[in-house]
Amino acid sequence: MNIYSVHKRMELTMKHRKFIHLFVLVAVLLAAFASTSSAFAAWCGSSVTVVQGDTLRKIAERCGTTVSALQRANPQIGSGNLIYPGQVLQLPGTILGSDGGYFIYIVARGDTLKGLATRFGTTIDALLRDNPEITNVNVIYEGQWVKVTVAPTTPSPSTPPPSSGQVYYVQRGDTLRNIASRWSTTVEEILKVNPQITNPNLIYVGQAINIPLGASSYIVQKGDTLRIIAGKFGTTVDALLALNPNIKNANLIYVGQVINVR
Repeated sequence: MNIYSVHKRMELTMKHRKFIHLFVLVAVLLAAFASTSSAFAAWCGSSVTVVQGDTLRKIAERCGTTVSALQRANPQIGSGNLIYPGQVLQLPGTILGSDGGYFIYIVARGDTLKGLATRFGTTIDALLRDNPEITNVNVIYEGQWVKVTVAPTTPSPSTPPPSSGQVYYVQRGDTLRNIASRWSTTVEEILKVNPQITNPNLIYVGQAINIPLGASSYIVQKGDTLRIIAGKFGTTVDALLALNPNIKNANLIYVGQVINVR
């Protein structure tokens, strides 16, 4: 093998390595972008309020969705891109409550009719009846509104057990299971003091949930002090401090803080 051949082979090897490095770099950047989009989507919540300088494209990028999905989720926008500061836009994955025996679910990326039927305790046929605009059972779009009928139930004659007097308002992404975990209780106990919840897999953003009396945690509300909280649960400030070693200053607690009370 002459020197020229060796030199050419070395050049090809170096080019091959550069190509591999470039491929790996692109893959890392794409993964980082996907992760960032997901984080933004979680941060946006169930809706977003338009601020000065916003466009549908900017909001879509910020919240991990698309312009067309935002247009479908907010039919008042129409096919145009005209939005204004202060306008509230609904995001995919949101449940819009209704008093008419049904609710509206805004389709999120990855949803299927089969998955929605399972999640909401209904059937694909029922969803198709309620949504005649869906002509292909395998095709629904991100941002599309899907009507879901709530099955009528007969209220139980028994009196539900007392709640703690605390009310939690459902946030986007909440489930009864993670709410129960946050309050150190169980899904079953939450259902006992919330007879209006007939399907444990179906709660919607903004819904008021009564917290069971036996819950061992408390979420600080506006105006609370440790002394007030101690009075609510028939205990003392010193006992609360012993249960919450993370509280270094008895006069310093903040709204939303979780405090052990038992």
